[in-house]
Amino acid sequence: MPGRPWRIALSSQAALVQASWTGVRLMIGYRALALGADPFVIGLLATSFALPALLGALPAGRWSDRAGGPVVALAGVLLAVGGTVCALVLPGLLLLLVSAGCVGLGLIVVMIGQQTFVANASATGDTDAAFGTLTTAASIGQLIGPPLVTVTASLPVFTGGGELHTTAGIIACGVLLVLALPCYLPMRRWDRNRIQATRTADPERVTQLLRTPQMWRSLIVSGAVLVSVDMMYAFVPVWATDRGVSATVVGMLLALRAAVTVASRVGLSQLVRRFGRRMLITVSIGSAAAGLIALPFVGAWGAGAVMVALGVGLGIPQPLTMSWVTSLTRAESHGTALGMRLTSNRVAQITVPLAIGALAGPFGIVGIFWANAVVLMGAMGVMATTRQADPGAA
Repeated sequence: MPGRPWRIALSSQAALVQASWTGVRLMIGYRALALGADPFVIGLLATSFALPALLGALPAGRWSDRAGGPVVALAGVLLAVGGTVCALVLPGLLLLLVSAGCVGLGLIVVMIGQQTFVANASATGDTDAAFGTLTTAASIGQLIGPPLVTVTASLPVFTGGGELHTTAGIIACGVLLVLALPCYLPMRRWDRNRIQATRTADPERVTQLLRTPQMWRSLIVSGAVLVSVDMMYAFVPVWATDRGVSATVVGMLLALRAAVTVASRVGLSQLVRRFGRRMLITVSIGSAAAGLIALPFVGAWGAGAVMVALGVGLGIPQPLTMSWVTSLTRAESHGTALGMRLTSNRVAQITVPLAIGALAGPFGIVGIFWANAVVLMGAMGVMATTRQADPGAA
């Protein structure tokens, strides 16, 4: 997306916000442990980060259709700043849960605003490339955030050679968010003309969107991919313990997966033009399913190849399902549709792991990973029988 100032601003905002998000999740977790939190409280913290996405995505999407993506993204950054400040100045575990909720809500509002902006900015251009750029910038932020924040919190000037200094880490997260604030201006200047052109149009209702041909297919595929990302982060440590793989190696493997995800999105629009959106999503999901089937039986070196397969398989579908969803809706309903996509993703991320754990858990780590692979193969089947996923398809 070279050329225009708002493109650089959007990418910078996405990278900075995601870097802060991944960092603040770590720091709030460490602070909770320092305050004596038990595993139940840590679970509540995770829920506090995630629940606002389930409740706030649709309202944020409808607001984004009316006010514009940059305004909503700015509001999300300010919410996240507020949550970060609360984590700094308000003591106690209960208030830490409130801070996590504010940060989680801020992130989902930012994401809806950014995705709506991209959908509208690329409405007459290459939406696959535009969403590929947005998600690549976000992935880069997720790569740099944890090491940046943890290194800051570990500096001897803060720790004095003692424990992790979570206050310094949280301040670093706040600085990243503050740096993201000016990115609003170039984006808003472009978006103001778009808002004036579509001010008289009303967004479609959610029930109308759900009746849109192919919409349910795009939601199923998107949810299956996002669930697999969550399951991987949750159960790779279990696999590592079972295979005698160290935590350091696990970190390197997950970093490899993230790096491959970033690389897989480079030149995405050329790949779509050559192979089609449907073929790319189907093959990439198949790659991820094969990796999950193999993972229980390999060691650390074999897991490197698996992470490459997962990086491609879980990296390519995300931007393509975003562009697919927006291609099914009118411009004035892009925010609502993207909010519905995020809501369905969160519902899947809550329900599918519970079902897999209950049904496949008794069979051990092989059952967990294979059940996840079955979910992905179901999404492959949905994708392979879809006739309208490619740009320009009838």
